[in-house]
Amino acid sequence: MFLYYFKASVSNFGDELNAWLWQQIMPEVKFDEDQSTVVLPIGSIIQDTFPTTSRKIVLGSGYGGYAPKPTVDKTWSFYFVRGPQTAEVLGIDPKLAITDAAILLRARAELLNTRPKKHAVSFMPHWESVLYGSWREIADGAGVNIIDPTGDVDHILDELRATEVLVTEAMHGAIVADALRVPWIPVVPTGPAHRFKWMDWCRSMNLGYEPDKIGPSTTMEWVKLTNISPNHLARRVTRRAGWIVDPFVRASAIKQLKRIAKLKPSLSSDAICVQRTEQALERLQLFRDDYAKGGF
Repeated sequence: MFLYYFKASVSNFGDELNAWLWQQIMPEVKFDEDQSTVVLPIGSIIQDTFPTTSRKIVLGSGYGGYAPKPTVDKTWSFYFVRGPQTAEVLGIDPKLAITDAAILLRARAELLNTRPKKHAVSFMPHWESVLYGSWREIADGAGVNIIDPTGDVDHILDELRATEVLVTEAMHGAIVADALRVPWIPVVPTGPAHRFKWMDWCRSMNLGYEPDKIGPSTTMEWVKLTNISPNHLARRVTRRAGWIVDPFVRASAIKQLKRIAKLKPSLSSDAICVQRTEQALERLQLFRDDYAKGGF
């Protein structure tokens, strides 16, 4: 039974949670390289790219629109999915739309213990923004702590727990912050392809999605994360003029981050958070029971 999750060119917090979480909360379940049965956990990974004969088991993942949706047939088993939009796209029972599987971090009691707050505001960019941008410089200029989503999972969890308010471009920054009861402020990703999954999860937690715009930290980040053709004049001009434009881009990003850090943050209600946790744990236990019976 194969645990499938997205692996970027660098470590990415949301995806690496899979390697960190599952063996801690269901140690009896053994994963290997046998892809005749594929488990789909945290991530926007419900798609049509899996072998048609493989059994696909969904544990809280979602559809993200990055690939065509799958044909849901008898090879698919859904314990729960990330949100109502995923359920709608797949045409499955809306009662299976519980929330993102990362809420199961709350099964680790030590993560719910209160700890001193070191950071009034932290900022977590998207991992692609980290690759092409200068967000540490921007955060320093705004007087904000930065949490690098490409860092160690334990360190990121510690930093989130030590934060009073999180500004986040990374969706799993918001999801985990919400699970740990840290208020968060969403910002629009520089790249255009990530909004569907945000709305999917927010609806699952009875939250609106009203992100603010922060913009890029460098001209190269803007070029890399937009859909400008490699031969487009704007790309060539930006590459040549970036050293002139970058100081103004950085100044704008610092100004926007300072402004955004003062906005009213979001947080799901305690009642909804507890209810979704209990629902996810109930569905996880059903999966564990089926596993114990030799169902996979």
